Amino acid sequence: MKKYDFSQYSDGIIKPGLNRIEIFLRKLGNPQKRFSTIIVGGTNGKGSTVSYLYRLLSASGVRVGAYLSPHLLHIKERIKVPERVEDKDIEDVFVELEKKSHRWSIDLSPFELFTAAVFVIFQNMGVDLAILEVGMGGRWDATNVTNPMASLVVSLGIDHTKYLGRTIEAIAHEKFFIARSGKPMMIGLLPLPALRVFRELGTDQGVLFDEYGKDFVIIPEAEGFCYAGNAIIPHLKTGMEGRHQWINATLAIRTLELLGMPLGDVTPILRETQLPGRFQVEEFEGVTLVLDVAHNPLALEALTETLRRRFPEKPIWAVFQFLRDKPHREMLTFLRREFRGLFHAPLDLEGRGLKDGEITGEGINNIKTKRDWLFLLERAQKKGAVIVATGCFGVVREVHKWLHGNGLY
Repeated sequence: MKKYDFSQYSDGIIKPGLNRIEIFLRKLGNPQKRFSTIIVGGTNGKGSTVSYLYRLLSASGVRVGAYLSPHLLHIKERIKVPERVEDKDIEDVFVELEKKSHRWSIDLSPFELFTAAVFVIFQNMGVDLAILEVGMGGRWDATNVTNPMASLVVSLGIDHTKYLGRTIEAIAHEKFFIARSGKPMMIGLLPLPALRVFRELGTDQGVLFDEYGKDFVIIPEAEGFCYAGNAIIPHLKTGMEGRHQWINATLAIRTLELLGMPLGDVTPILRETQLPGRFQVEEFEGVTLVLDVAHNPLALEALTETLRRRFPEKPIWAVFQFLRDKPHREMLTFLRREFRGLFHAPLDLEGRGLKDGEITGEGINNIKTKRDWLFLLERAQKKGAVIVATGCFGVVREVHKWLHGNGLY
């Protein structure tokens, strides 16, 4: 069987709608119906919440799988299962399904095809429960072909406006439809206009809402936080930094409570759960680097709050790149206000990245070569500055690769 080059995989090809994947899965024998599911949606925090859920459920004895997107370094990061999955296992399933999609003349997007492959892998590995991260939106996302036992919406802000709409209300309408009648839907810290949309739609659909701040809360402690839901669990900390991670973790805890699953000792699980590119702190020759995949205004706000708490006295410099379909002018204004130095890395990113010259203005420098990057590190060392790589997955990927010997041009 031929080998598939996953380095060429792209999430940039988007085809809203469920008809194609439903037909394809039906021809495959509906592998997604062979296990229970939990769907996790929202603007930010989905991957972290899925990771907490996966670890908590695994510790409670459930044979669980998890599906995340996008990946940072290798597409295998998208799949978590009880046993090790080799690259060849993923490639074999993907190639076989790709052949079938051509034979059956079903024009799937890469994300739809990979989602179908994940369902087949979960079926083959005999998982009892799969946690699925929504790729984009909710209503027309390929993960929404399942019938989840519970749904979560972690956060909600402006993003993917071409497909989801330009207002909080419009985006909330799209994200709501991962909910199911008579099933619980856990809601994180959402803006009031989004909550109104959810409550209006949920009343008609018979959704069982469970809301952060109303049904379960976080109580800050001197170090860490206390969870208060059905259980009271004090002295909690998350391995991933930031108070927004506290909410992500408590949503996972609350999900297990509502589904009647044993919690066990959650303290070490929350501390040990990690995901690359989520306030990932690295040291290189006396320079502190933070790698964070914040790629929309809401995520940048969470990032800067965490930076202030972690580095209150240090100058913060941003090495950034934005995708052209993001509100990049608003994001650049935010960076100008919050960061002492701005350095644009004009990565192409399949033609989606902003080019050299598209981001201009006083105080913005360009990182075009490895020499520029090394000069920046030298300056940061002298000034005692923290360098933050952010704005999109691509720039974080490049800096991560550079730290391990191959990246940043």
